[in-house]
Amino acid sequence: MRIVRSIPGSLADSCELSYADKCFKYPYYQLTQKHLAEQFDQYFLIVEKGGGKSYVQPLFLVRQSILGGLPALLKTGLGGWMQRWIPSLCEIKMLMVGCCTGEGSLAGEGSDRQEVAHILHESLPEVARRLGSSLIVLKDFPLEYRQALNCFCSNGYARIPSYPACRVDLPYQDFEDYMVRRLTYQTRRNLRRKFRDAEHLGGFSMELVDDFTPILDEIYPLYRQVVDRSGFKFEELTTAYFAGLAESLVGRGRFFVWRDSCGKIVAFAVCVVDGKTLRDCCIGLDYEIALEAHLYFVTFRDVFSWATKNGMGEYHSGPLNYSPKLHLKLELEPLDLYIRHTSRVVNSFFQRLLPVLEPTQYDPVLREFPNFPDLR
Repeated sequence: MRIVRSIPGSLADSCELSYADKCFKYPYYQLTQKHLAEQFDQYFLIVEKGGGKSYVQPLFLVRQSILGGLPALLKTGLGGWMQRWIPSLCEIKMLMVGCCTGEGSLAGEGSDRQEVAHILHESLPEVARRLGSSLIVLKDFPLEYRQALNCFCSNGYARIPSYPACRVDLPYQDFEDYMVRRLTYQTRRNLRRKFRDAEHLGGFSMELVDDFTPILDEIYPLYRQVVDRSGFKFEELTTAYFAGLAESLVGRGRFFVWRDSCGKIVAFAVCVVDGKTLRDCCIGLDYEIALEAHLYFVTFRDVFSWATKNGMGEYHSGPLNYSPKLHLKLELEPLDLYIRHTSRVVNSFFQRLLPVLEPTQYDPVLREFPNFPDLR
């Protein structure tokens, strides 16, 4: 077992194998390591298998409050009690397995995942000790990993839901076909009214750009507006991060920009082509007009239309902002957290506390999704 900051040239083949079927390749992790260093301390764990085969598993350290997903009332009550009696559990140094800006994944593919999971299960407590972390978290692992990660649930770790992503299949000719075949009459009526409102404000045109760097001064303030309005923040992206996206996504990034009739940029979206899936990763909106012009729905319509036109089989959206996704008939895509404290004594108490800290139970909109039970 080796913990490294960067992958040596001798492990180039192992690195390629580790990220072969992943949404984000090694250059993306180099980007986040370089430009989000003030927020996350990022490493790579070299997982060595038999026969000289190795895999590269991304890790990062972060100091985070475990109370972040609680509603205000509980933060005041339970949070105040914990701050008084067990402050060391409130804001804690965490060793996280996965990606600091997206979903987690296990190095390798197919049957190798099971073996990698078992090696991680055995080695992570020692990794945490070396890096001075008290809490181990496997961050935002999709449903498909539950079988491989089952070994964690049977030995000291608790699996709880993280804020889920959302998805929808794309067997549609275009957005109009989607509205007619999938959405309710009332939702279609509301959407058409929103789009008319947008047109009355002058209309907005979408373009696909190769790189955000030339327009960074225009798009970054729109990202900041979205972040500043969010009730839950984990990472905060930087201008240098956006400038390096095109290169780090190795040709799979799709960068959408919306302009008003005067040519001013009013919205943008970062998407990644992952096989037949279009993953919507980040959005920015000009809130001087975003609500009046229903820009979120305009951007969704246009990205959806691009995806159907370009042969995508699935649209995948990130967590949060669930109300419009519910009305648009997206499905929840469960993401799991696997958590344990390195101290057995503290972990025994912590496992009993986790059901109270689990954030999805406090979002009333999530419960309205038909597949909400899948989160458990």
